[in-house]
Amino acid sequence: MNKKSMIIVFLVLLLIAAPVIYVQGTLLSLEDQVRHYLITEKNIDEKTIGSLDGRFGKLPFFGVEVIFADEPDVRYFYTERDGDIVPLGATLKPEGYNYKHK
Repeated sequence: MNKKSMIIVFLVLLLIAAPVIYVQGTLLSLEDQVRHYLITEKNIDEKTIGSLDGRFGKLPFFGVEVIFADEPDVRYFYTERDGDIVPLGATLKPEGYNYKHK
């Protein structure tokens, strides 16, 4: 393989990898922001946070699904808007259900 072919292969791989790296980096950063928001602004004990999972979707493009250890059957969704973490909502439960983390 000559030098020109190697450069073309490298550029193609870079074009494929760059968006993947950007999305993963953004999701990890958003997960950290949501964790910080829950602990510092909502005064939620870190042990109560069961899992945070960054999601890439339609709108919003980036969001975080949070499952709390004391409420494992409900998923809460958060995103970032204008530098602030914003709760989007939670999975629907029967009418009258008392959400613990809304």
